Parts: sequence; C-alpha cells; structure tokens
Amino acid sequence: MFGRSEKKKNAELIAPIWLRDMQKARDIVNRTTDPDAFFTEYDSLKELAEKLTVASKYVKMKGTKPAEVLRMARDQEEAATRNFILRCFQKAMLNAEKVKTEKGKRGQFEKFQTSLEPYFFRMSDENARLVQDLHDEALKKIGG
Repeated sequence: MFGRSEKKKNAELIAPIWLRDMQKARDIVNRTTDPDAFFTEYDSLKELAEKLTVASKYVKMKGTKPAEVLRMARDQEEAATRNFILRCFQKAMLNAEKVKTEKGKRGQFEKFQTSLEPYFFRMSDENARLVQDLHDEALKKIGG
C-alpha cells in the first residue's frame, strides 16, 4: 500500500513518539507499586518495542536496538515481576509499621495479597508463590 519512502517518512514521524512512550512505560514498570499500572505498562513496553523494531527498518536509532529491547523485555519479565512484587511488599511493610494495631498491620498484608491475586495468571507459579509466602510470613511475625 505504502512505498518505502512513505514508510520511511511515517517512521521518522512516529518513531520518536513511540520511543518516548516506551521510555515512560519502562520508568513506570521500574517504579510503580500499582499492579494494574505495572502489567498494563509492561504490555505497552513490549508492544512499543515491537513497533519500533519494524520502524527501525526505515529509521536509524541510537542506543540499544528495539529488537534487543523487545528480547530483553520478554526474557526479563519474570525477574521484573519479582522485583515489582518485592516493591509492593516493601510498601506493605512500611505501611504496616505506621499503623498501631495488630488488625491494621494484618490489613496491610491482606491488601498486598488481594491486590496481586487478580494478576496471578500473568505471573509464573514461582512469583505467585512468592506473593503467598511473603504474605504468610508477615502474618506469622504479626501473630495472625
């Protein structure tokens, strides 16, 4: 439908936007403790890397090649999810330290677990077990 010069022109226009959006998604993935944001942005990161891989046939890009970014995003998804879970747990621990009652402390760890359960289907069995183990261990320490 489009000739090579038209594809090149389109790629030159859109690639910088996709690159910026991919970097934003990466930053959110690396910092958020919101499960919906993490999984949505991880999907966006992969999708944008895929689009940039196609665009890179028409436009020169500096830095890591989009195909390599896509490969790394796929290969490191389990590790990134594990890091995300640990960030969420750290937040739950900090919030539990702020509350005075045992019930309030338990509530923070229940919230941690229930916020992640809907995403177990997106996680490896190992990461889903990690959520459960962190939750159970925290409750043992509280005495619940």
